[in-house]
Amino acid sequence: MDKLLLIFSAVAFAFLVAMMFMFSPSDVGPFGVLVFFTMCYVLFLGLAVLGCRLFFTLRAKLDKTKAGNIKKKSYYYGLVVALAPILLLVCGSFGGISILEIGLVLGLEIVLCFLVSRNIV
Repeated sequence: MDKLLLIFSAVAFAFLVAMMFMFSPSDVGPFGVLVFFTMCYVLFLGLAVLGCRLFFTLRAKLDKTKAGNIKKKSYYYGLVVALAPILLLVCGSFGGISILEIGLVLGLEIVLCFLVSRNIV
């Protein structure tokens, strides 16, 4: 699964770079914008899983009692954390990002991470 996520993230990065240099949002239409946001999510998912895995590995080295299934946790938390940049991109497409919108996205992330920690989501 790790290699598959790495491959998908690399392909998503290549598609994003190609889309940004070759097309404008009005050229690609609604389907192209959907593909753009999907590719962004896949790219940020790979980065978030990597970041979560590093965090949980460092935490396991510091506190031996909390060393659990690091891969499983990193995927669950990565799915939630990768949503934040997409939400900020969506907010920015409606005319800019304010402190209120950043606070709302941060609050949503905290609630989602809490739900993941309690195995609700």
